[in-house]
Amino acid sequence: VRRLVSAGWLKGHRRGTRLAVRMGAARGLFTSLRAAFARPVTRAGRPIRVGNRSDGGYAFWLARLYGFALLALVPLAAGAGLWCYGVWARSTPTLDALDRYASVAPGVTRVFAYDGSVLGELAAERREIVPYDRLPPRLVEAFLAAEDHRFFEHQGLYLRGIARAAWRNLTAGEFAQGGSTITQQVAKQFLGAEKTLARKAREAIVARRLEARYPKEEILSVYLNHIFLGAGAYGVQAAARRYFSKDVGELGLGDLALLAGLAQAPSRDSPLASLANATRRRDEVLDKLVRYGFVPAADANAAKADAITLDPEGDSFLTTEPYFAEHVRRLLKKRYGAEKLMTGGLRVDTTTWPFVESVAYENVDWNARRQDKRQGWRGPEAHVDGRAKETFLERARELYGDGPLTPGRRVLALVEEVESSGARVVVGNARYRLPLARMKWAARWSRSDDVNDREIASAKAALDAGDIVWVSRPQPVQRKFSDWSLDEKMNADWRPARTLEVDDDEVQLEQTPRVQAALLTFDHETGYVVSMVGGQDHARSEFNRAVQACRQPGSTYKPIYYSTALDEGFTFDTLLNDIPRVEIDPITGEEWRPENLHGTMETEVTLEHALVFSKNIPSVDLFKRVGAEDVERWARRLGFTSPIIADRALALGASCTYMDELARAFAIFARNGRWLDLVSVRRVRDRDGRVLEDSTVYWDPMLAPSERLDRLAATAGVRAREAIPARTAFLTTKLLRAMVDHGYNANLRQTGVIAAGKTGTSSATMDTWFVAFTDRWMTAAWLGDDLRERQLGRDDAAYMTAVPFWARYMAEALHGQTFREIPWEVPAGVRRADRGGPTK
Repeated sequence: VRRLVSAGWLKGHRRGTRLAVRMGAARGLFTSLRAAFARPVTRAGRPIRVGNRSDGGYAFWLARLYGFALLALVPLAAGAGLWCYGVWARSTPTLDALDRYASVAPGVTRVFAYDGSVLGELAAERREIVPYDRLPPRLVEAFLAAEDHRFFEHQGLYLRGIARAAWRNLTAGEFAQGGSTITQQVAKQFLGAEKTLARKAREAIVARRLEARYPKEEILSVYLNHIFLGAGAYGVQAAARRYFSKDVGELGLGDLALLAGLAQAPSRDSPLASLANATRRRDEVLDKLVRYGFVPAADANAAKADAITLDPEGDSFLTTEPYFAEHVRRLLKKRYGAEKLMTGGLRVDTTTWPFVESVAYENVDWNARRQDKRQGWRGPEAHVDGRAKETFLERARELYGDGPLTPGRRVLALVEEVESSGARVVVGNARYRLPLARMKWAARWSRSDDVNDREIASAKAALDAGDIVWVSRPQPVQRKFSDWSLDEKMNADWRPARTLEVDDDEVQLEQTPRVQAALLTFDHETGYVVSMVGGQDHARSEFNRAVQACRQPGSTYKPIYYSTALDEGFTFDTLLNDIPRVEIDPITGEEWRPENLHGTMETEVTLEHALVFSKNIPSVDLFKRVGAEDVERWARRLGFTSPIIADRALALGASCTYMDELARAFAIFARNGRWLDLVSVRRVRDRDGRVLEDSTVYWDPMLAPSERLDRLAATAGVRAREAIPARTAFLTTKLLRAMVDHGYNANLRQTGVIAAGKTGTSSATMDTWFVAFTDRWMTAAWLGDDLRERQLGRDDAAYMTAVPFWARYMAEALHGQTFREIPWEVPAGVRRADRGGPTK
């Protein structure tokens, strides 16, 4: 051994000891051996003669020595091999475990809207089991050609392929080729991809067991349904949907060859990562299909001639109702954990109505953009010239082409020329006019400015040639209750429904709004959340203002302590002070002077009048009479969890609240004091259909008759607890109805929607609210600046912004509905004409 090492036959290698054949070393060793055999053996300097040469001499005994060593090593090696086989065989999982792996894919949690439509899917792996008889024969042939064309001939181990792979690995000095059959790859899917001798041995054991137990078709079915094919897709059906948005049976020969080619290196050859690599690999598979006789050469050549056309299936979870969907995902993760949510295959039935959600999203976007334009123009998205200009035009042509603009769709345009009367812009391959009338709102925006609705007299005041701006084609139809203007008293007046004259070559100026808006609607009888829109654009801001934002509620907080006063014996006719006075905070000592909207003053007013017209001075007087501590305790009974700063500024809504909690408090008024939990998830079932949670009501129309009986039995005798006395809630509801019927809400009354609620405007008009309910739904609308950089407007208030926002949305969402008068339910022992006072 020392001679072999010194001669260079054996040497160390960083990847393990390997045999290195060196011809020079071989010649040196041969010379040394010949010299050793020719030299006489001596003792004390004298030659020793071998007496009996028939014994074989030195070479003979040397051969016998090595032969004996070899004979001794063979049984040792065999024994060691048998021992290792026993260890590996015992540690190899049984086929029963493999059966479960093959037949049950990691579950996809599917979330459904109220009408049964798919809202989204959650999965760590996208996998869909397809029976073997539904797999296209061409697909099977493509995978056989690409991975194991002798699959139906061998018994799980293709020895020639293993030997070929072993030789290539030996000559390469590393693991370059696996040589695995499809059966071995199935075993590998089950055992893991660890590159060790033990794992390879277990793979061979499982492969032989598979071949002995299952038909070839079943093994192939497991392989095709579980193999990883890139982009999170496991199995051919998931891959077909991921790359082409089709069922695997709808794919042509070229697309099937592409899927088969992904098995070797799914990340490298993915068409989403490299179309060139995917095309090269697809063509290789097509050539193999021809070589092994699966398809004619003409068919393969025709498939090669077709370019790869992808239609990737996106993540549907955040494409239709992203704010509500993400809210549900957070709830489920908290209840069940991330692993069960992503792999458990849950069926989640939610409460959202897709139609109402679409109306809500459109209204949030429209109102945010409308208010944002009232504040002025923040400038173009960019300014380009030279090469940058040419690059923009090239990309715009690829994106927009020659097609006509869809009304309402916003696109990027290059300003080509500007005159006082307007501008000419380029969109794709087309040119459009941007008249001054379509951009008069574009006065320069300033953070320190607080004046809205300023206009420009020339397009040159806003645009320059080379600007890149957003434009859209004006809507040709103005719907009923879809737009409004502000009169000299700043009241919102609806513009009439009409057909507008819009030229085909005319666009209007747009910009990305910085003003934000949010809507939340739920059924106050069931608690079902009907719609939830937490912002103008989820892609720009995932922050859900409907449940995550703590905002100053302004005057929408007044019904909280007005109801406290009614519970303590105050009446609608209790007189309150309406003369301005300086208030001193008892804790901080800070002085402040509350004022009424528009500076009105009436000396004394009734409690009812003060709430209906949202007067601040008498409201502060009432708050002081009730007491901050009593108001805080009462707010907690109504479900507020946010910190409450119980000073006199709380009378004007200085402490922040969450939209869902504020809306629930109003819903408790509508429910005559009964508590309500908001429900976003109606029911959750596991993959076997077992119900994990159920919040449905027995009269839910989406339940089957048997399910309604089950829910009736499960909820029999269960009543919502009393949060506040029924009479107090009833009286508060009457005040809220009077506020809508007689207050600054003419635009709401014009829609015919019967509602009860309250407006709210925070300090510096950073937040404007309208929280109100009909006889069926509770809706909160918010419009504001959550960055608090610029107030909505010096003269703006909620009745100019949030009320028409709420009215526009509800008029569309409840179009054609009939309404009951509010309050529609009089508590037992209470007269409908009750106006408060001590309980008799």
